[in-house]
Amino acid sequence: MSFNSLKIGKYTIEKPIVQGGMGVGISWDQLAGNVSKEGGLGVISSVGTGYFMDKEFAGKLVANRPLSEDNFYSRDGFEAIIKSARSIAGDKPLAANILYAISGYGNVVRNACELGIDIIITGAGLPTNMPEFTEGYPDVALVPIVSSAKALKIICKRWKKRYDRLPDAVIVEGPKSGGHQGFTYEQCKLEEYRLENLVAPVVAEAALWGDIPVI
Repeated sequence: MSFNSLKIGKYTIEKPIVQGGMGVGISWDQLAGNVSKEGGLGVISSVGTGYFMDKEFAGKLVANRPLSEDNFYSRDGFEAIIKSARSIAGDKPLAANILYAISGYGNVVRNACELGIDIIITGAGLPTNMPEFTEGYPDVALVPIVSSAKALKIICKRWKKRYDRLPDAVIVEGPKSGGHQGFTYEQCKLEEYRLENLVAPVVAEAALWGDIPVI
């Protein structure tokens, strides 16, 4: 079976498979590096990088756990993960998943740019100011995660007005994604919120803004 490649910004993903961003030790250097190496898009999670290499980069521990958010997320740990993943993936595109809901979101996005990440994926909220934190890094592709066409429309309108920029791609997730998409428990059971019923409206909205790739 052959697949068409996927274009995200200036980057070409040979096999249109985007690995999910799973936090605290799952989507780190080994998984993301090897997915990219094999032609998909490996995605490094920025969550809990203070735990990398048995908490080597946490700074300060209490009860053998990273103390405070500053040590739970470690820039040094993030850097070590990215360097290790890059040693596996070579020059293949490599992404980072950064939750919009975290404390210090903008700082982590900036770190990802400085550390050589090619593509940034953000969910867990509407990242209406995402481009603000990537200023000076025009080659870094920006990919928001949405759960509706309405969410994509809001992001596109605000990005275009404030930053003269649009998403390089968009990921659509339904209530069974295991993420933070804002669905109530009751909505998870409704036909209208099934993933297969969310995709077409998002594709239609993406087309209005210049055929933004939908993942």
